[in-house]
Amino acid sequence: MIAGGGVCQDHAQIFVSAARVAGIPARYISGYLMMNDRVDQDASHAWAEAHIDGLGWVGFDVSNGYSPDERYVCIATGLDSRDASPISGVRMGSANESMIVSLQIQQ
Repeated sequence: MIAGGGVCQDHAQIFVSAARVAGIPARYISGYLMMNDRVDQDASHAWAEAHIDGLGWVGFDVSNGYSPDERYVCIATGLDSRDASPISGVRMGSANESMIVSLQIQQ
């Protein structure tokens, strides 16, 4: 990865890994972030949470430099990005597949 590169999923995974190396319980969150400039959301989002003594689970959106608030919609929580995948499954055979997702977040 190029310094300063990567996407939110990479940043969340690195945060979770670093926190665990430091002995801090951490988990990966996948979901969506309401963008202020649009209703139709273009992509999913990811962030991390660390368990801080006396506070509980605290969210960290490393990509945007925020602590997640009411604009964040959690879809799945897990130990890592694979564990918190919003969809998963097994396909057998040679058939093609596709998925279309449409999401609107508004207040």
